[in-house]
Amino acid sequence: MGLFEKIIPFFLPKNQVIKTDKIPMDEINEIYCFSNTAIGDTLFNTPVFRSLKKHFPDKKLIVVMNPKNYKLFETNPYIDEIILYSGKTKHFFSFLLKLKKRQPKLILLLHSNDPQATSVSVLAGAKYIIKIPNDKNKFNIWHTNKIEKPILEYTIYQKIKYLNYLGINIEKKDFNIHMELFLKEKWKENVNNYLNKIKTGKKLIGFQIGASNLSRMWFESKWIELGKKLLNLYPDINIILTGSPNEKKLTSIVEKGINDKRVLNLAGKFNLCEAAALIENLDLLITPDTGPLHIAAALNTPTIALYAVMNHIITNPPFDRHIHLYIQKPLTCNPCISKNCKYQKCMLQIEPNEVLDLVQTFL
Repeated sequence: MGLFEKIIPFFLPKNQVIKTDKIPMDEINEIYCFSNTAIGDTLFNTPVFRSLKKHFPDKKLIVVMNPKNYKLFETNPYIDEIILYSGKTKHFFSFLLKLKKRQPKLILLLHSNDPQATSVSVLAGAKYIIKIPNDKNKFNIWHTNKIEKPILEYTIYQKIKYLNYLGINIEKKDFNIHMELFLKEKWKENVNNYLNKIKTGKKLIGFQIGASNLSRMWFESKWIELGKKLLNLYPDINIILTGSPNEKKLTSIVEKGINDKRVLNLAGKFNLCEAAALIENLDLLITPDTGPLHIAAALNTPTIALYAVMNHIITNPPFDRHIHLYIQKPLTCNPCISKNCKYQKCMLQIEPNEVLDLVQTFL
C-alpha cells in the first residue's frame, strides 16, 4: 500500500456520500463519468455515454479522460464536455481544485483507478459516487452503490448496473453493446492518401504486435512465421504492422524477420486518431487483447484475437461474432501473475497454423 493510499482516508468525510439503490435524477443537472485509463476501457464506456444521453438529453454529460487518448473521443456526439486527468497522484491536487469548483453531485467511476478516483470525487463534494465492481475496493464505504462483485461476462454488460442506479432499467438482451468511434474525414484522408502511395496488395492484413503488458503479447518468432506463411499463400496482400511509436522496436524485429517488401511497418507513422483510421482501412486485424482490438471492433474491422492470460468472454466482442474470431489457450502457471509476468509461457501455446486457419476464413 502506497503512502497516499494510507493517508488519504483520514481526510475523507464519512457521511457525505448518500447510500441508495436509486439516484434522484431530478436533482441532477450534470452527470460526470470518469474514464481516464486505457483506450479500450473508454471504448467499453461508449455504449454508456450513448444510453445516458438518450435517457437524459437535457442533462450535461461530462467525461473525465486521460490526456493521452482523449482526442479519439472528442468527436463523440453524446459527450458534452471532456475534462482531463491523468489519474496519477502528482496531478491529484490540481485536478481536485478544478473539479471542486464545478460542485459535482453525481460521479460514475466507469474506469478510473483508486485511491485517486474515489478520493477526488469525495473531496470535490459529490453526494453520489458509483463504482462497479467494488467488492475488493478499500474505498467502497464512500460508494453510493452496494458491494458489487465482478461477473464473468463481457465488460460492457457490467455497465448496465450503473444505469440501473440511475433509474434506467434495461435488460441485458436489450442493451446495445456496440462500441462507437466517430472519425474525422481529415484523419481518413491522411491515411488513405498515404496508403494509396505505398500499398501493393488488394488486401491489408494488420499485425498488432504490442500490447498493454507483456503477458498478453505473442512472440515475435510466431509473428514472423505467420507472416511468411501468409505471404507465401496470398501473394496479393500487404501485411501492415500497426502500433504506437513505443512499439517500433517490436515491429522492426518482425519486419526484418519476414524480410518481404509486402510488409509495411507503419507503427508510429500516424497520430492516435489517424491510427484508428488506419485500422478502419484493414481487411483484418490480428491482435492480442489490447486497445487496437477494441478500436477495430468499434469500426467494424474484422479481428482475430489471441488470448491466454485473459478470458475472451470478458473482452472479445460478442457482437458480429462472424467477424470477431479468437483463439483461447489455458493458463500454464498457477498462480498467474499477469501484469508482473516476465515470460508469457502461456502464449507459446498459440501456433501460427492455428491463426492461419482462421485467416483463411476471411481470405
